[in-house]
Amino acid sequence: MKTDLKSIQTAQPVDSLVRAQLVELLQGGFAPNVILLREFDYKKAGVILDGLHFSAWILLGHIRARQQTLLNFMKHPEQDVNVWPDAHWPENHVPESEQEWYLAIDAYAQELDEMINLVQDPTTDLFAVQPNGKTISWAALTTLHHTGYHIGQLKTIGRQLGVW
Repeated sequence: MKTDLKSIQTAQPVDSLVRAQLVELLQGGFAPNVILLREFDYKKAGVILDGLHFSAWILLGHIRARQQTLLNFMKHPEQDVNVWPDAHWPENHVPESEQEWYLAIDAYAQELDEMINLVQDPTTDLFAVQPNGKTISWAALTTLHHTGYHIGQLKTIGRQLGVW
């Protein structure tokens, strides 16, 4: 079989471009998620506004639970991981301490870095269909979509509480 040199030359830049764009969006695009979380006033992280069923602390726990599930799939895609289990919503709406708040943000950032490293790794096949019918790129896109949705909620809560 003859190798098409032009296909090889154009495939690499597209692969690099897709990876770079996924990384940018996983980080939060123009509003990096980790920075927003670190800016959020810990003293207001447990406030539940009227009409809502979550605080910033609950949102962070929910974001992390879903991210952990999707990261686990990305690390071990062959294990047929259930990538969309029932949503985890932490029962406690207030972090026990300022340290707990910042440790949770640090853990979120570390897990996000793991995910980003997998996406950036050229040996990671982003588009191979796994036993559960999903791909690594699907997991990355689902993570950025899910996190972006809830970061928007967190930003709204923060504005209502005078954080920003």
